[in-house]
Amino acid sequence: MYYSTALFMKLLFAFLFFFIVCFSYGQEKIKKDTIGITFSFPWVNQYHYVDYQSITSKQKWGFFGLGAAIYYKKDKNKISLNFGYTESLNSAIGLVNYANAGVVSDIRSGYAELILHHQLCSQLNIIAGFNFSDYIFEFRDYTNGFYYFKKVDKTLGATIGLEYRFNKYFSVATFYRPALASFETDGIYRHVISVDMRIDWDVFKK
Repeated sequence: MYYSTALFMKLLFAFLFFFIVCFSYGQEKIKKDTIGITFSFPWVNQYHYVDYQSITSKQKWGFFGLGAAIYYKKDKNKISLNFGYTESLNSAIGLVNYANAGVVSDIRSGYAELILHHQLCSQLNIIAGFNFSDYIFEFRDYTNGFYYFKKVDKTLGATIGLEYRFNKYFSVATFYRPALASFETDGIYRHVISVDMRIDWDVFKK
């Protein structure tokens, strides 16, 4: 199941990538060059990951994240180099229970990615690229003294998304980041899905 899903995602990623590249060559002559910075807030996150407490594949929803990117924009295309961090907090406003009791496990991720944004219409962009992601699993057991375990899974994956622009500064985007290759040997499928609020700041225009 893992390998068929991974193969499907590889084919989907390749199709989207070549579609965007081919379509971009058909655009009218470039009008302007812009370099800028994006601040992103991946507020809602969904994980498919390995729970090393039970050694099984699990899913979890959570909140909070931060990210930043530098971008280069020409007409209807934008290339950005993104760095981000996502959490799986239980509260959308950042409230966390820090009580040292019971058994607690957590998953979060960090990523670096290179992606292409292509404008389909005035307010909608399609996004495709690739990423390097860390899945960070932590486990704490307070029942018999204190036991702490941490495991970081490093992966290479695709980035696929849609971005809706409210204006030239603000947008909301949904990203799907499936792991296509992992440095682990467990054969377990991993992904992170995030809903981001994004702010673009054009620093330089030519």
